Amino acid sequence: MVANMKLSELVRVKQAIIPQDIVGGKISAYYSMSGIGRVLAVLTTGVIAEAKKATIQLMQAKDANGTGAKPLGSAVEKVAGAGGEEIFLTAEAKATDLDLANGYGYVAVQVSSDNATAVNGAAVLIFGDLAFRG
Repeated sequence: MVANMKLSELVRVKQAIIPQDIVGGKISAYYSMSGIGRVLAVLTTGVIAEAKKATIQLMQAKDANGTGAKPLGSAVEKVAGAGGEEIFLTAEAKATDLDLANGYGYVAVQVSSDNATAVNGAAVLIFGDLAFRG
């Protein structure tokens, strides 16, 4: 019964990008979406200068090596407000959003910032609607 299950039994969480400078962009490893219905990517950053932005983008590929990588959905961006700020962003997709007809079944998260100096960021991938709960 789902009501009695722990949240950790209902989702899989992967540390996608360890805390590091994201200026210029970073991309995670690619993970299979087999048996998974949804994916949520979460980015958190250190302070980004006023009027500079952070971006998160789900990516899709044909295999774990990133073959044929292309965007999955639209990028999500946030511009830092007055005085600069830490930024928290999410991007989400359903398995049915993948280009399944052309063999796309893997996802990754790409993050970046246009800050003038180094800014630390970290990202996780949360996989939900699991078909197999073993």
